[in-house]
Amino acid sequence: MNKSIPITVCLCFLVILPVHSIRWGIKAGVNLSEASFSCETLNSGNFTGFQAGPVIEFSSITGFGLNMAVLYSQQGFKLDRKTIQTKSINVPLNLKYKIGLGDFLGIYGTAGPYAGFKISGDHFSIAKITEQIRYKTFGAGLNFGFGFEIFRHLQVGANYQLALTDDYSSKYYDLKTKTWSVTASYFF
Repeated sequence: MNKSIPITVCLCFLVILPVHSIRWGIKAGVNLSEASFSCETLNSGNFTGFQAGPVIEFSSITGFGLNMAVLYSQQGFKLDRKTIQTKSINVPLNLKYKIGLGDFLGIYGTAGPYAGFKISGDHFSIAKITEQIRYKTFGAGLNFGFGFEIFRHLQVGANYQLALTDDYSSKYYDLKTKTWSVTASYFF
């Protein structure tokens, strides 16, 4: 499948979307991530990090909209009592559908792609392997989320980030991270 198709679809949607409002804000949350190895013999533990950054939202009167953020994010995992961590800038672009439940409450769902640009990370070795497992500088995947909005300014939600590219690799192992996030956003 051509990788430019999802981007083209999102841009076409943005062009035909009758924008009712544009708002920006800040977003922060807690990440709970774990690693999935290509080898079944390795097991990893969970890592808790955080994310924060600016967010912008385009919405229409139909309830559909687009949500984009630039988030500093800590992700990682634990392996053999050692914490392996990466720090990255994640840029999610989500299609969003929101339903208003009166004047002060709404619920929403989001889905879309993200790109991650690694700033730093830990390289590590596994016993009996001389080659280091290195973090990759770019990653991509899909986001799925849901949440609620209070007083049209505060959003609280949960998000699942599924990596489609390997976050670390070596000659013997590849691994992807999966991350759950609980976030709060405040729109001005």
